[in-house]
Amino acid sequence: MSLWSLVRRVGWARLVVGQSAWCTLTAVVVDTVPWSERTVPQVLFWVALVPTLLTVWFERAAIRS
Repeated sequence: MSLWSLVRRVGWARLVVGQSAWCTLTAVVVDTVPWSERTVPQVLFWVALVPTLLTVWFERAAIRS
């Protein structure tokens, strides 16, 4: 499978591709920028993790119903 075949599929596949791109982007930013404070990379970590946690929460709710 290629990336474009995933993007052309249903909404969940598109969401996963978007989440992986978002997490990769924030990981690159955390790694490449020299931070003087520790709080900024921690905030970026949680900002990257929130969409994944929301997806898990919504998916569990969809499975229950």
